[in-house]
Amino acid sequence: MRNLYINILFSTIVLVYGGKDCCRNIGKAKAALLGAIDTLQRTNRLLGESGQTLDKKVAFHARLSTDVTLGSSQTVIFDDVITNIGSAYDFRTGHFSAPNDGVYFFASTFLKTHGSSSLHLQMMKNNDMISKGHAAIGRYAEAGSMNAIVSLKRGDTVIVRHHAGSVIESIHGDWCFFSGYQVY
Repeated sequence: MRNLYINILFSTIVLVYGGKDCCRNIGKAKAALLGAIDTLQRTNRLLGESGQTLDKKVAFHARLSTDVTLGSSQTVIFDDVITNIGSAYDFRTGHFSAPNDGVYFFASTFLKTHGSSSLHLQMMKNNDMISKGHAAIGRYAEAGSMNAIVSLKRGDTVIVRHHAGSVIESIHGDWCFFSGYQVY
């Protein structure tokens, strides 16, 4: 089909402009055009095989800027956004909303405040727990972490929240992070 269109194009040029010089140059132009088309098609195939274009990339990294006392099931709002490629993390709500179907990786590190009881957090996909972490009772500010690899559909949300049913616990600002990115 491609060759048919090219032949029609060059036949029309010959009819309009005519002459022997035109016919000699048409062959060279046709070969160059076919080469350019092949190069573009190969490039398109290579880009298509990667499964992602630049505008579909998703990654974020956010920090909790101040200490927060958490009630049962309260979402931790990591309000200081360091990276937000794809704008999928909302610093006002603490929600990550998947812009694309795919597999995602998430991680959260956290520190309980000095002198407070332990800290229990959960990572939630919509209403389902996908990971949980704990910072134990100790003399000092103890740390915890959690991560998950999860398949998301467009519009699914992921949050970090205080464990449902937990007593009031405090999380240390400036030492707590929530990160994620689309794997494929």
